[in-house]
Amino acid sequence: MKIIPSILVKTKDEFINQVNSVSSEVDQIQLDIADGNFVKTKTWADPKVVKDSGNINIELHLMVEHPLQEIKKWTHVPQITRILFHFESSDNIENVIESIHANNWEASIVLNPGTKLSKIEPYLDSLEGLMFMGVEPGSQGQKFIPETIDRIKEFKMKQSVHFVELDGGVNEGTLPEIIFSGVDAVCPGSAIFGGDKKPEENIEKMREIISSASQPDK
Repeated sequence: MKIIPSILVKTKDEFINQVNSVSSEVDQIQLDIADGNFVKTKTWADPKVVKDSGNINIELHLMVEHPLQEIKKWTHVPQITRILFHFESSDNIENVIESIHANNWEASIVLNPGTKLSKIEPYLDSLEGLMFMGVEPGSQGQKFIPETIDRIKEFKMKQSVHFVELDGGVNEGTLPEIIFSGVDAVCPGSAIFGGDKKPEENIEKMREIISSASQPDK
């Protein structure tokens, strides 16, 4: 299971500091972009600064009302590999997926906790991935919604080709149960960048938990 740190920041300096703190530990980060409309939070995100931030792969989590407008801002940022946008956003889903693929990026739909899996079935053949929200989108540090585990298991039993991620509520306490959902990647935010330990120490601890859960019982 892959760890993709989730970066949700208000300033350029926060972004640079967080990227630098994990760049030697992971090969990919998730940059959260919130417009203050789709969710109450509004984040910092400057494509030029991101482009100059290094070679680490980046997936964009678009918590925005109109993802098509946001996608256009990032077409010249070579580190982008995947775009994740919410099913609940206002733009036409087929158009958003087409725009993502036109830039040779992978496309993933994000499901809020209350959105039924059946709603995204018509689009699955056009998608490379899916991300489940373990909390309501918009802010870090929320309590994990345990029913998310069953939702992931249900999807993984039916679909094995999609790259499945989990964002929200991922920490050392919830990770042991999350591991057995079959999810391909987790996207911790405050569990990596918050607290007293260094981000690299938090990542290492999570890897120890994942490794331990993967070992057969003696």
